[in-house]
Amino acid sequence: MSAHDQPLFFMLVGICAFLFFVACLRHYSSRSFLPPESWLLLAGVVYGSVQHNYLPTLPVIELSPELVIWLLLPIIIFASARNTSIPALKKDTIPIFCFAGLGVILTLFLIGIPLSWIMSIPLTDSLFFAAAVAATDPSAVAAIFQRFPIPERLNVLLEGESTFNDGTAIVLFSLMAALVLTDAPLSLGQALLQFSWSIAGAIPLGLALGWLAGKLVQHWGEQNRFPGLTLTLLLAYGSYLLGEGVFHVSGVITVLCASLAFIRSRQAGVQPKEGELFTSFWEYLEVLAGSILFFSLGTAAGAHDFPINWALPGVIIVLLVSRAVIVYGGSLLLSALRKPLPLAWQHIMMLGGLRGAVSAALVLMIPADYIYRFEMLCLVFVLCLYTLVVHPPLLRLYLQRVKLAETQEQN
Repeated sequence: MSAHDQPLFFMLVGICAFLFFVACLRHYSSRSFLPPESWLLLAGVVYGSVQHNYLPTLPVIELSPELVIWLLLPIIIFASARNTSIPALKKDTIPIFCFAGLGVILTLFLIGIPLSWIMSIPLTDSLFFAAAVAATDPSAVAAIFQRFPIPERLNVLLEGESTFNDGTAIVLFSLMAALVLTDAPLSLGQALLQFSWSIAGAIPLGLALGWLAGKLVQHWGEQNRFPGLTLTLLLAYGSYLLGEGVFHVSGVITVLCASLAFIRSRQAGVQPKEGELFTSFWEYLEVLAGSILFFSLGTAAGAHDFPINWALPGVIIVLLVSRAVIVYGGSLLLSALRKPLPLAWQHIMMLGGLRGAVSAALVLMIPADYIYRFEMLCLVFVLCLYTLVVHPPLLRLYLQRVKLAETQEQN
């Protein structure tokens, strides 16, 4: 082997080792009381700490912001909507909008304002951080939900909230990034105009692309599996590129709408085996992308001297209070609108509001020269680790005690 080929050789060896490690971890952690994502975070911390402090000859694992933005984010967003039931989604439009739309915007201030005081940083920077942790990710507790009889409507609410608040949180994060990171910050009016256009322009673009892709796959027929799956991959990346690079709207919202429209347009003509193939393909990509993000977040945190101070439990308390306000306060609003949720469901939504792949992706997108990058990296790591380690066991214990079938609403 020539010296010219050695970097490629060692890179491939590293990729193979990582894939083998992830496969082993997910297999052996299937019986663990913690989700695999928490073990990936901890394994990343160990690797980052060992590499930084003891074995500097080990390769540094660090994702560039560009890699996260252009390679991993479209996969995560497109996959998040793969199991969405459009008819069920329509029935619960108001609750989902309450939690995923108004809830994310309110979370921005419920976390950002106290954090500004706790961390002694400017309000715009604390709001920037709050946008990064506003998105919820119940996928880490999906295995728990599979073991218990979860009412269909509750499952739709959890998936719908996660799907749409991912998009809203990422748009807010991009908006705050423009306010914080650029040399010529936007005015409030410019920011609101940019926010409105990024969403209003992305929705029809994504819907059109998703509808066209769905009809094309349906026209090709069920036996053309490779072309059909390839087209879904092209749709995820193509819609993101068109949204961000050509029309200058939110690529995330474009991908999200494209995914929903694609699912809707092809549902009528898809055979069960084809649906299983689509779901399995995108589940694999989502797990792989999430594994890369969680491990990378762990290595980034482990490669630095981790500050332990009173601010860390303070941020956790702020997160819990903000989630409680959104869930229980939002449920009171829904009761006033005659869309009540059983109290047991509210407790499950409280415990299921984990911080996961999207939060990890957003903090890894922050440029290395940003003054508060390390602080935000540590805080996101702590919040992800806390929600992934503490909440799943509590959720399992709660589901063992409560009888959800008795709390289901009569239609």
